Amino acid sequence: MTSTLSRLVKGALRGRWSAPIDPLLRQVALRSTALISRGRSSPLARDTLGHFPPGPLLLGHRGAKARAPENTLGAFQAALDDGGHGVELDVTLSGDSVPMVLHDDTLDRTTDVFGKPSDFDADELGELDAASWFGAWPRPEGIPRLEDVLRAMPDGAVVNVELKGPSPAWVGLERRVVDVIRAHGARMHIIVSSFHPAQLLEVRRLAPRIPIGVLLWPEALLPLRTAWAVPLLGADAVHPPSSLVDQTFVNAAHAAGLRVHVWNVADLNDARRLLNLGVDALIVDDVAAHAPLFGRAR
Repeated sequence: MTSTLSRLVKGALRGRWSAPIDPLLRQVALRSTALISRGRSSPLARDTLGHFPPGPLLLGHRGAKARAPENTLGAFQAALDDGGHGVELDVTLSGDSVPMVLHDDTLDRTTDVFGKPSDFDADELGELDAASWFGAWPRPEGIPRLEDVLRAMPDGAVVNVELKGPSPAWVGLERRVVDVIRAHGARMHIIVSSFHPAQLLEVRRLAPRIPIGVLLWPEALLPLRTAWAVPLLGADAVHPPSSLVDQTFVNAAHAAGLRVHVWNVADLNDARRLLNLGVDALIVDDVAAHAPLFGRAR
């Protein structure tokens, strides 16, 4: 019996029987958030740093990833030029503990060197070739500091800062990112997201006024593919992939005072479906292709 129970638990944790279980767990989490919020103002009614603009938002995934080398200053400018309200980006630490904008755990795929970002200091990372791998791009691009990206963003831009991890609290990624946002983010609308509740809990502890979003993913372990952390963190948004989003999900999230920012959008038909459901943001690779849906074609 113990062996059978163990197999059942492990199977659930690893997603083997997630199809019937996970939607129920997400609904319970969202409804719990609504119950906890009842009798007080919704999370986004707080005096948060950077209220969001009205209407659905169009954000460039790692910038205009479809036509520019991802997570570079050029890619972020391209996303704005293509009609985006702002960008989504990823942050990790350099060897000298500077928040740098990079998605992968290593430099192998997107630069001209091999190794981890922690093997290099911030100045060295900034001098790497982070564009040639992409193909035709008119100018050199290094790995930017988060500070440089925020300085380059126009007033009123939306910036989704995703923390890479998990990272131990003593490493200080959350604290250093919060410091940069406090110094350079007041002109724009910023939200910090992560797949890892401990990181968001640390951001909430350090800076209660910075909005946070919980990332969901159906193939992760149980705690990371459901919204169980949302009511515990007092999150401002959930960030699910498109495959998890239906009308029931959107209604439950909105009833709990949560924004719904969707990533992994399949195509334009999927984008139309999501906008009709009433989601609050789409995070897409091809900003130019989606901009007409938002009345922002250029």
